[in-house]
Amino acid sequence: MALAIVALLLVACSDDSGSAGKSGFFSSILPGSASRSQARSTLLESDLVFFGVVAGDEPNAVKAAEEVLKFGGTAVDAAVALGLAMTVTLPSSVSLGGGGVCIIHDPGRQKTEVIDFIAPAGALNSRADRPSAVPTLLSGLTAMHVRYGDLDLRGLLATTEKMARFGHIVSRATAKQFAIAAKPLFQDPVARGIFARPDGNPYAEGDRIIQDDLADTFAEIRTGGITEFYKGSFARRMVRAVQDAGGTLSLEDLRNYVPRWRKPVGIQSQDLVINFVPAPAGAGVGGGLMWNMLVENDRYLRVNGDARAHLLLETAKRAFAARRKWLPQAEPAKSDITFADPKNAISLMRDFELGKATPASNLKPAPVKNAENPSGTGFVVVDLVGLAVSCTLTNYNLFGTGRVAPGTGVVLAAAPGQGDRNALSLGPLLAFDAELGSFHFATAASGGAAALTSTMAVAADSILRGRTLEKAIAAPRVHHGGSPDVAVLENAVPDSIANALRRRGHKTVTVPTLGRVNAAECPLGLDSESEAVACFVYADPRGAGLATEAER
Repeated sequence: MALAIVALLLVACSDDSGSAGKSGFFSSILPGSASRSQARSTLLESDLVFFGVVAGDEPNAVKAAEEVLKFGGTAVDAAVALGLAMTVTLPSSVSLGGGGVCIIHDPGRQKTEVIDFIAPAGALNSRADRPSAVPTLLSGLTAMHVRYGDLDLRGLLATTEKMARFGHIVSRATAKQFAIAAKPLFQDPVARGIFARPDGNPYAEGDRIIQDDLADTFAEIRTGGITEFYKGSFARRMVRAVQDAGGTLSLEDLRNYVPRWRKPVGIQSQDLVINFVPAPAGAGVGGGLMWNMLVENDRYLRVNGDARAHLLLETAKRAFAARRKWLPQAEPAKSDITFADPKNAISLMRDFELGKATPASNLKPAPVKNAENPSGTGFVVVDLVGLAVSCTLTNYNLFGTGRVAPGTGVVLAAAPGQGDRNALSLGPLLAFDAELGSFHFATAASGGAAALTSTMAVAADSILRGRTLEKAIAAPRVHHGGSPDVAVLENAVPDSIANALRRRGHKTVTVPTLGRVNAAECPLGLDSESEAVACFVYADPRGAGLATEAER
């Protein structure tokens, strides 16, 4: 679904408007020294109808975020509400047991940050047969809220608690996940008691599902604070419940975990700064490598049709091969960010030929096979003063370990590092004006390895070509993960392009869809001094999500 708002609402300024030092759309209603919260408060009292935009993979959670924006919350308030709601409405991908990573950009503070709450594996114990992750989602969302939120966190927790206690209507997006996972998921009696209807079948679209244990968990967090979850009596019960479910967790795991504030990796392109997430988020590292290869010597702009598809495949192949150099397994907080150096693009593209596919075995470094689980989700939120958030969250497997911690309602996320259960597909992207700092563009993608290539295709089409976001997201996609040496094409790729790729030497396979990208853009820029509001938001039609504009 897609929505757009274009409001060229020019406000005349009088001599006594009190707008000295301000210019643009908001100049007549904002004092010159207005803070971010003052600006938002003043705008909410004006006649403006634009409160922000939201796009995500699950409609109930998106609507919860929309309500927060309309109530006067910041984009971070709304993002926290969305993430918490998804633990109820999309438990296949988001759980209090899982984790993720977000980029936040605040034009008012001229500040861009990454909050990394990618989960480590929990401590082994004698009863463990399903290794699980340390629950990091709540800690990460809370840290983000403390720094950028305005609303009371207890109110956001209360809304989520009510959603679990009184039930919500299962969306198409969630029903599809229930149908896919029902057989293995229902082998766990606790999960079956929550996610199966009385007739034994999984909940379907339009059914109402109630989750009392999860509601009780949110009630304890709301009344006892986040310390109750990580250090209080609930933490001790949580550890026992996780171990009873065959998971791996200790009280020390909970007490010692701290989310990491990180610097994003910014690459200036034209008049924008494109921000990527550093390791261990693999899609962030691969995206930065791929971006530099696409923009070097205006490569992406100089080709069309099948040549452009060929370029995307060749840069993706090289990005997947090279990124492992910047993905240290130990000390991820100290990971190397030099992948953004344009010299890497020159080196990686030295053997590129426009008319011929380079065999993956000829690349240096040669690609290795890295499985990436496609079960995550991503969302973007932008508020009325341009504060923007882009997040990718995950349980590291569909419904994590496939088990629920008894008495808590918490789906256990799978332990990262087990097979395809890793952070390689995580990597939101956000772009802002290099001079003014105003928000311009953000994406959050999911779908395993294809999240990286889908993100970069949409970003290149929109930012470099100036194509509308709607067309950039709808365009047929191609993907190459390096190993195996096979180009993956969506069924919608025209036969003429597929045949031309094969003539270049690409081995091809076709699939129904590749990746899901949720995105927002404000091509004129958005901050509290914008002369015009022109923002567009889209949820990928390959999924069953929702894009919405919060309006009065």
